[in-house]
Amino acid sequence: MKQYYAERANEHDKVYLKPERQGDIKKIHAYLREAFSGLNVFEVACGTGYWTQTIAESALSISASDYNNEVLNIARSRDYKISDITFIEDDAYKLSKISGTYNSGFAGFFWSHIPLSRLNEFLICFHSKLESGSKIVFIDNAFVESSNTPISRTDEEGNTYQARKLENGKEFEVLKNFPTEDSLREILERYSGNIKIQFLKYYWIAEYELNVEINP
Repeated sequence: MKQYYAERANEHDKVYLKPERQGDIKKIHAYLREAFSGLNVFEVACGTGYWTQTIAESALSISASDYNNEVLNIARSRDYKISDITFIEDDAYKLSKISGTYNSGFAGFFWSHIPLSRLNEFLICFHSKLESGSKIVFIDNAFVESSNTPISRTDEEGNTYQARKLENGKEFEVLKNFPTEDSLREILERYSGNIKIQFLKYYWIAEYELNVEINP
């Protein structure tokens, strides 16, 4: 997976240019500007900074991490509307280099790449970097057969995979899960009693308030 995203770095954002998805993309940009207005944001798996740039239009500060320096180099090269923005190379399951105080968290298009058996592991680590009561937002793909790469296989755990081919001709098998609203709620209810989930046509958005007193 790490090699795939390293080699895909320069073509990564082309997925957001699909004509049929433009209505949903516009809604997500507007949603993020409002959701993180005036907040100190910690973003995990920021990739090329495509969504970071939108959040920076209204956030107070952003610390963004990714474990892949190839995409971080692209993220660092963008123009942002705030000066208090930092990019950190770190593992999303460890986040050992992350310090500071954050009252909100975001991950765009990372949930779908987390093995089902590691979702709680990731969430516990992610939440440990955030204050109690923090606003957290996840955004990812909903599966639409006419727009998404077909599922190539499903493993014993229930994870689904896609066979993807880069512009350089290299082929990769990529883990890509598509959760239902019920499965999202089942996991997030371990950490919050205030969860909002909406499914657009091509994407879903989950927002919740972190309650550190809830025992996962």
